[in-house]
Amino acid sequence: MATPLFEGPNSLRDPAERFAFWATAICALPAALLIGYVLHESIGASQVALFIVVAMVYVTLARGRLLGSSVRVHQAQYPRVFAIVKRACAALEIPMPLVFVREDNLVPVAALGFGEPYSIVLSSHWIEVFDDDELAFAVGRELGHIAAGHTRFLSLLSVNGNENPLISLIFGAWLRRCTTTCDKIGLLCCGSLDAAVRSMGVSAFHEFARKVDYDVFAEQQAEIESDTIFRWGVWLGSEPYATTRIASLRSFMQTPAYEAAAAWFGRERDEEPPALAAPGTTTVGERDCAGWWRRLAAYGIDVVVVTAVITSFGGNVAPVVVHRDRDVAVSPGIVSIQAGDERINIRGKHVTTAPAKPTPAPSPTASPTPSPEITMGPLVVTEDNWAVRTPLGDVPLTTDALLAPIQHLGFAFWFPAYLALLVAVAGQSFGMMISGLRVVTTDFRRPSIVRTIFRYVIVGFLWWLIVPLSFFKRRVLLHDRWTRTRLVKVERVVARATGTA
Repeated sequence: MATPLFEGPNSLRDPAERFAFWATAICALPAALLIGYVLHESIGASQVALFIVVAMVYVTLARGRLLGSSVRVHQAQYPRVFAIVKRACAALEIPMPLVFVREDNLVPVAALGFGEPYSIVLSSHWIEVFDDDELAFAVGRELGHIAAGHTRFLSLLSVNGNENPLISLIFGAWLRRCTTTCDKIGLLCCGSLDAAVRSMGVSAFHEFARKVDYDVFAEQQAEIESDTIFRWGVWLGSEPYATTRIASLRSFMQTPAYEAAAAWFGRERDEEPPALAAPGTTTVGERDCAGWWRRLAAYGIDVVVVTAVITSFGGNVAPVVVHRDRDVAVSPGIVSIQAGDERINIRGKHVTTAPAKPTPAPSPTASPTPSPEITMGPLVVTEDNWAVRTPLGDVPLTTDALLAPIQHLGFAFWFPAYLALLVAVAGQSFGMMISGLRVVTTDFRRPSIVRTIFRYVIVGFLWWLIVPLSFFKRRVLLHDRWTRTRLVKVERVVARATGTA
């Protein structure tokens, strides 16, 4: 994002946040395997990759459900909330997200999405309990997640911001540091520590928060610090203890970083958030394009996802050649392979060859009565199965027949097909969503389906040439140049579109 609050020596980002992110990412799979072993559940790379796919699809579809089943907030619909969000976005210099109100008894405010426009979702259960400055803190925290680049990862873990204990146990080290980072943004948006503390109280205790003495409540931090077991309890949650968050904000207000951020926040600025420019009004520059390492990260995630999907459906990464004239039988200690007129028997380490036993002639029986057949266009339905009638014969609609392409075509076919399909439909693959990348034309438009397919046909046939050339021209690769498309960083797209680059 364009905001300078996370850049330079006075960055508001928690110093350990990036380390916690990479440490969590590296340790997530071993931790999941260990937890699966303890719970006697099989958890592997395939299950984790499929979880990522399902989570992304769910979050993408959830935005449609928000529009169809939640109240969209705008200037004429709930102007109080709209004004608070708009004022904070203008101060942070980030584009206005979509704002919705829904019924949620667990989470007061949450941000979700994998790219612009993000969504802010507020709970109708809490919205009238917050005072304006308290709501500004809660909204500011979520806008801080958007500005800091957390939201696309948080949306993978939970679509409504309510992480379960298992997610908190695996990813909590990073989640808690994200909270510390974004509490600072919320403090700047609401303008006072008192409002920030009251907002935390309302979020935790609802209306009972009005009866709490927060000075006395903050003193409970001393009891926590005095007992090691109490301190360990934080590992069961996705946020630090509320008393720890209050103490952290008090310490932050005594630092030069707070003074610099408060001065920047109080500068003269437009009252309107930066608006996204329409596609086609600007041109992609080389600095907007992803470098080699970021491409590698996105493709690495996509490789894991495609491999997991193929293997989960019983397929193989390498193409499978099926020999119809061979028959393999396995029994304890013996493997028999029928090849033409010969049968090869493998007994332990000994291999023998024997003539194939003649197939006995079928005994004469009465011809079976054909099942009644119902035809509906190309679809043929009988008592035994379903099929599609084609000029070359009937194609059975069985599970084995439907899964055969996945099982036999292999990774070399499905990886370019996967990239072409998702980029044509959404402009991003799953790896690109997580890595913050998007495929666009040279004027920031979405590429056509034909151009996208051509892009990945080139990748499929010329990857052996594209890879070595990428070491010399890292940002605009061969298939980018030939199709006049670019793989761009999302934050650069937003900065160029809002005129803040």
